[in-house]
This record gives sequence, C-alpha cells and structure tokens, in this order.
Amino acid sequence: MSKAQLNAFMVKVAGNAALKAQVDAAADSAAVVAIASGEGHSFTAATWSRHVRG
Repeated sequence: MSKAQLNAFMVKVAGNAALKAQVDAAADSAAVVAIASGEGHSFTAATWSRHVRG
C-alpha cells in the first residue's frame, strides 16, 4: 500500500509546481512524509528514502 501511495503522490507532485517546490525544499524524509500526509497520501520515510536512492 505504501508504494502505491508513494506513486500516487509522485504523480500529484509532477503536476503541481508549488507542491514540487515544497518537496524539493524538504529538509529530510520525515518532512516529505508530512507534506504527503497533508495531501492525503500515506507512506513511510523509509519508502521515500528507497525511492530517492532508486
């Protein structure tokens, strides 16, 4: 479920420049998770870290 939520969030980020700027400015994985949560998406900081590493 977390991976699907991450993918949905990334689609939203790709289509929203303001949201992308927030994610780019996030201090750490926990900050990205908080932004995503505010947008209605739920995934862990570890899931985000794996995504960033590729």
